[in-house]
Amino acid sequence: MLTDMEAEDAEGDGVPRPEGAGGAGWCAWVTGDCWLWCERTGTAVTWLGPVISWGTHAPLYACEDCIRRLEEQVRTPPAHRTAACWLWCGREGVPVTPLAEVGHRGGTAVFHACDECIGRLKQRVLALALDKDAAER
Repeated sequence: MLTDMEAEDAEGDGVPRPEGAGGAGWCAWVTGDCWLWCERTGTAVTWLGPVISWGTHAPLYACEDCIRRLEEQVRTPPAHRTAACWLWCGREGVPVTPLAEVGHRGGTAVFHACDECIGRLKQRVLALALDKDAAER
């Protein structure tokens, strides 16, 4: 968890951002936890956007390796994409749910995840919200 950054709506568009995050770009690289495939902790990560679940939000950070993997998913032509979970398990052939549209250098892809990984993501968001709530008390 990145304790030195607070989410804010710097652009006034309702999207929570870490302090200092630019509108369309990523914020600076900081030390934190990667929320994507590798799940490394204490590594260089950058903010990709908010994860919104159950009426609360948490900042989504990713390391360079996972960002490259995400970019590769977006660059793969739609006809060659498999319906695989884009989160931690990466399994193919399981039911997946579309979560978001991801854009990169003029291309877009739909980010899918399986129910198991969606549950993990919801738990992470809720845990961060509870930690933030407890810290404010």
